[in-house]
This record gives sequence, C-alpha cells and structure tokens, in this order.
Amino acid sequence: MTRSEEHVKCPRCGEEVKCDLHGDGWVKMDFSFGLKSLPFFWCDKCFEEYMSVFGSVIHDHFTDFINGVSKDEEHSRSCAEEYIRRVRPKSIVYLFSGGRDSSLALLLTRDLVKKLSEELKSKVYLLYVCIPGNTHPLNTFVASVVMKWHEENYGFKPVFATAEKVFQEYVIKYGLQMGKGRWCYVEFKEKVFRECEKRLPRPLLEVDGMSPRDSKIREKIIDAEFQLVSRKDGTWFYAWHPLFSLTLSDEEKLKILESHEEFKPVVVLYKVFGDSLNCVVCPYKSHLKLMKHHAVEDLTVLYYFARQCLKSERWRRYFSRLLSVPLVYFLRA
Repeated sequence: MTRSEEHVKCPRCGEEVKCDLHGDGWVKMDFSFGLKSLPFFWCDKCFEEYMSVFGSVIHDHFTDFINGVSKDEEHSRSCAEEYIRRVRPKSIVYLFSGGRDSSLALLLTRDLVKKLSEELKSKVYLLYVCIPGNTHPLNTFVASVVMKWHEENYGFKPVFATAEKVFQEYVIKYGLQMGKGRWCYVEFKEKVFRECEKRLPRPLLEVDGMSPRDSKIREKIIDAEFQLVSRKDGTWFYAWHPLFSLTLSDEEKLKILESHEEFKPVVVLYKVFGDSLNCVVCPYKSHLKLMKHHAVEDLTVLYYFARQCLKSERWRRYFSRLLSVPLVYFLRA
C-alpha cells in the first residue's frame, strides 16, 4: 500500500494538520485518544469536541468496528446489528447499480436494515446513478424494477441521479483511463454520490456490493466490513461492505438472486449479455465480456468510434475485435 505524507488544513478551524495518506483517499491517522487508525483530518482540538459529542457512541468498540467483524455469518449479522445501533444513522443509502453484487448486498441486508431503520427512525434510500452515453437503457429498466419492488415491499425510497455531462465527451478528451483516479468513476459516479450525500441527514451509512476480491485497488482500500471514511473537505460517512467475507463464485451469486422473483431481471442481463450493462464501455471489461455482448447486440459502432476518436493504439486494438462477425449471426440467418 502506497503511503504519502501531506499537510492539510482542519476544515473547522483552519489549523494545519499532518496526515498520512493510504491510497485513493481512504485515510488512517493515529491520535492520542486510544483509538487506533481513526480516519480524520481534524486538528486535536476539533477532534476533542467531536468526541465529546459522539464519543459515547463509538468509543468502546471503535477498534473492533474499524478492524471489521467476524467471518462467521451468524456472528457477522449480530455484529452488524450492534454497530448500526451504535452509529445510529439517520440516512442509510444503498449504492445500487442494477448489477449482481449490489443486488446481492441488498438481498442479504434488507431485512436487517428495514428492522433497524424502523427502530432508529432512519430513512433508507436506493441510489442509482446513470451514466449518460454509457449506461445501457436495459440496465436502467432492470434497476427500476428492483427499486420499485423494494419501495413497495420494504419502504426503501428510489433515487435516480446522473452527472450533467456526457461520457463520450470525456472519452474523446481524456481517453480511457484505469486506476484509482480514473475520470469515469470520479466524474460520473463519485461526484454524483457526494452531491446526493449533501442533501441527506447525518450520520450516513452507505451500503455497497464491493469486496476486496474485486480488484487490487479495492483490496488496498477495503480492509474491513465496516469502515469510517473521511475526505479532505472534512466530510465523512460510514461504509458497510456486506460481501466483504463472501467467497461465492459469480455463478453462485446469480443462482441465489434467481431464486427471488424481484431479482430475476438482473439475472436475465447476465445470462443474455454477460454483464449488468451499467457501463457498456469499461476499461476493465474483458475481451470475453465484450464479445459476449457483441454476440447478441451488434457493437461494431464502438470500433468506428475508437478509430475516429481515441488516440491510444491499445484501445483501438481492443475495439478492433468487434469487426469480427460472431458465429451466432450466421446461426440466426
């Protein structure tokens, strides 16, 4: 994990604060309050004021909270219930993409979240972010079905959001990027999430379908099922990764979802297209996934876009595979 040292100003009083950064904005700092790795950029004085208000809520079990919960499923659920009660979130937000993992995270936690939200008087939201020019309409339809079902049966409120920009404009200007600071995530997802956060009461708990097994980047930043995340601007939220300890294969996850009628549209996308289609063009999408989609929906136009608009020879070669005609076209004729 890369480390770097920075001096930033406390967002409350302006005093300069020395901090260590651990990649991708997930911050860990040590204070002299007996709390290990508490991620804040605040100065000691402002932090003391914070603890005087919230300390009784998080102090006793804070180290356990940051280090995660037991991998035992039953114990994990009881720990999750305990920690949510301690945090007492006023807003619980599911980051829902209409994909396999965010759907499974919703399925595994919805009963507990409904129970605790009623007890704690919290509001629960299903936040879906559409990327103009890159999210397939079928993904939006699928997400709408799942969100509406949960509104009617669980009382979770659907929220549709999007960036006020178009994906293709950024691709032409910056090309396709990979890595933790890639514009496609920052501009079209991260900033949209944060704008939605600003309108919600705090404390705020975000529930996602991420796992440290998803990628090397996530392996670095997700080291516990529960995390307290802060940013340089002083804002913070609690993150819950329900799939943190899950070791199911992609096929096993889909099989679980298929056994629930409300998630069958999600499964259909994966069976037909091999993907959720939340992002049609993705620098992390394998050639196999791209060609499986191409086999059922002609994507040749992406080749022409790459040839005309992309400077990178690597990505031109990647999309040149779309010039080949899938065998299924001949079988249909």
